[in-house]
Amino acid sequence: MIRDIRDIKAPLEIISPWQVAMIALIVLFVIATVILIIMTLRRKPAEGVVRLRSAHEIAYEQLETLLGKRLPASGKLKEYFSELADIVRHYLENRFDLRAPEMTTEEFLLFARDVSSLAVAHRELLRDFLTTCDLVKFAKYAPPDTEIDAAFQIAKKFVDETKIVIPQQK
Repeated sequence: MIRDIRDIKAPLEIISPWQVAMIALIVLFVIATVILIIMTLRRKPAEGVVRLRSAHEIAYEQLETLLGKRLPASGKLKEYFSELADIVRHYLENRFDLRAPEMTTEEFLLFARDVSSLAVAHRELLRDFLTTCDLVKFAKYAPPDTEIDAAFQIAKKFVDETKIVIPQQK
């Protein structure tokens, strides 16, 4: 009644160094393939080269679009000054990384006092410009045509004077 006797175990198979090297190469190949796939998926599509536009290029385009709408001629001064102020505020955000669109004029002007990248003359220009825009938007101020044109020119002048100019390489 000897039941605890068992059969002899089969001998263990020894893996040769060539087999270990082959397994390691397969694992490395799989890892490299996964990394390559991830990098390819993260890359932007190569269909067309996407050129990032500078803050001043965007602002100029928006100013021209606004001019083409001819809002003052149709009596839509509030919309005109709202869009004009938004263009300048988004330019400030894109160019100087200021969160101008989310701030009221007073908040922005208080914040702008401490921004060293804005010259004093530009801060004063912005103060006058944004105050005029607010008067039209909120106080129902109806400026004369000369002041409407001046507001547009101030916005364009501000972009002109604060844009980043990159010297072209020869």
